[in-house]
Amino acid sequence: MSEPDINLQRRQFLVAGAAATALVADAALAQSPAPQPSPAPAPAVPQGQAPKPGQVPAPGVQGYRFLSNAEVETITAMVDRLIPADATGPGGVESGVVVFIDRELGGQFGAASRWYMQGPWLEGTPTQGWQLGLVPAQVYRTGLLALDRYCLGANGKRFNELAPADQDHVLTLLEGGKVDLGGIPSNVFFQLLWQNVVEGYLADPLYGGNRDMAAWRMINFPGANPVLTAAVDLNGELYQIEPIAIGA
Repeated sequence: MSEPDINLQRRQFLVAGAAATALVADAALAQSPAPQPSPAPAPAVPQGQAPKPGQVPAPGVQGYRFLSNAEVETITAMVDRLIPADATGPGGVESGVVVFIDRELGGQFGAASRWYMQGPWLEGTPTQGWQLGLVPAQVYRTGLLALDRYCLGANGKRFNELAPADQDHVLTLLEGGKVDLGGIPSNVFFQLLWQNVVEGYLADPLYGGNRDMAAWRMINFPGANPVLTAAVDLNGELYQIEPIAIGA
């Protein structure tokens, strides 16, 4: 199968579930306060380590709050393959998905501050939710480092340095749970990444992704528009309206 065919399948899959996902993602995000600038770290978490309860992530380089340079490079390459830009709509990278993930990992989600995170840690089923003793920020930090080590060992290059076809192959291995990520099941890491990528692509721009509401326009999602009656003409047919963001 050619790369254009693969990209088209990705896009069709994304658009097919986009409207429902946007509703779920916005509903979940709306329950949390809007992200605020990180306070002065006291105590701070050194760059390259995952936060512990009560610690504030040290501001990342290049304006990122949690991710290091190397992590940004790896995630950017992964997002670019998961949602590449095409004629249908914007790609994940240009939509700000990496910024969204960075903000999530540097906040309550990354620290799992609202989750039950006490043991015992037993192997569960896919329907039982989060079953790891690590918070999402630790999963990303450990998983991304282990991923680059795997790519260097197998290909002599980091993930972001691989050719697109080779990156797709590695992502397929991750999804199938076939990569050693330092004790983290690679399929769990992949599903967490994919969930965050879709959320960042379709969530309200207030949270860093979905720049200019381009993804909403692609699927004709009205966003936080409180009045939708104007979206129906006299013939009962829907027509395109400009979406409204929470922070607008």
